[in-house]
Amino acid sequence: MYIVLINLHAKADNLLGGEITCRNINGLMYETTLTIYRDTITGNLPLNYTITYRDSVDTVFASNIVITPPSVSWYNGFRSFTYIDTIIFPFAGLYKASAWSCCRDSVGNIPNSTSYGMYLECKVLADGVNSSPKFLSSPIIFAQLNQPFTNNITPYDADGDSISWELVIPEDVVSNGSGGFSIVTLPYNYPPSDSSLPFHIDPILGDISFKPNVVGKYQIAVKITEWKNGVQIGHVLREIELNVGQINNTPLAVQTEITVVTNNLISWQHLWTTNLPHPDIFISPGDNLFIHQIISDPDLIGYPYSQCFSASILNSNAGISSGPTYNDWHDCEYIWGPISTSDVTSQPYLVTFRNFETYFLPYVDYLLSDCTFRIFVSPNTTGLNEIGNETKSVYLKSIDILGRETDPNLPGFRIDLYSDGKTKKVFRGE
Repeated sequence: MYIVLINLHAKADNLLGGEITCRNINGLMYETTLTIYRDTITGNLPLNYTITYRDSVDTVFASNIVITPPSVSWYNGFRSFTYIDTIIFPFAGLYKASAWSCCRDSVGNIPNSTSYGMYLECKVLADGVNSSPKFLSSPIIFAQLNQPFTNNITPYDADGDSISWELVIPEDVVSNGSGGFSIVTLPYNYPPSDSSLPFHIDPILGDISFKPNVVGKYQIAVKITEWKNGVQIGHVLREIELNVGQINNTPLAVQTEITVVTNNLISWQHLWTTNLPHPDIFISPGDNLFIHQIISDPDLIGYPYSQCFSASILNSNAGISSGPTYNDWHDCEYIWGPISTSDVTSQPYLVTFRNFETYFLPYVDYLLSDCTFRIFVSPNTTGLNEIGNETKSVYLKSIDILGRETDPNLPGFRIDLYSDGKTKKVFRGE
């Protein structure tokens, strides 16, 4: 029987969202992290949460109670509570960790939303190595009316497995009396938006984007699915309440200079500005990458600054540096290099810059927006059939990251030829 031990009060804090993930510690021992997002209304919090574990046939084999910890305050009036639990799975296989909470806030896209609870779930392949995917950054909960909104979900898988993402419907759960659970699908619509930029998630970059055209509160949910050899081996879910408000503010202007340095020379450079397509970045071992972002505030109302999130920052020699903050501009630089052979992967790295603008009247802590770039790290992929100079010929074959032969004459492909007097060699092609 699924039991949740929560003390509720008529003036309890409003539930905004949450997520749950599982991380391998050692063997079949896993650490489960349940994050709950609430607003800052003073009220009675639940004393604890119950995290329930089910096997591949939905049989409950453990229900662990975790005491409510102190909260962490975030921007725009919300806070997070992080519940940590440890579980030893009985056998290798697929498992689900889940939690339920009551009660939802009043939102415009779920009828009678305050009558429903929130169900969160993580599905993980427990094999002694694998961990579930996770979100690297906190959600953005405020959107400015009639202005483009972008929140990147910052998806990350520590094992390097393939991941995909999609928008899903927020869920509630009820016991069916047999130890399993029936998911109750709620009547649901996406937040209203202008037809020029409808509510959607980018399947390549992970951006949740839209141009809101109706003030209100809306519940959204996104799922990251983990894949290995074409088979789904897990997923995680994030829910969050998004508040659309009307304020008099001109959004920040963003300019990003991307530079790749090879053999101490600039081998590729690109200038990106707001509303242009995001370029993909291709680098190889030995290269150095610099992404310099400058944000400016056209109306001089607040103080802009930027942060950066990326898996590359977690597991390599990449890092960020930040310049001083002025009342009209701020700069932030992502630096990665030299790239090593251990950084080579078939999956792209996502680098997200989160730009903040403080705002004071009416009281809103921050206006936030994300911009994200994909970085592909692959070995030098141009092969050479070397021959003597007497034939005055060189044979080239270009191979992409998937091992497919490509046309070296395609736009953007570059070949550097060097001669030692006897042969010619290709040092780099892209």
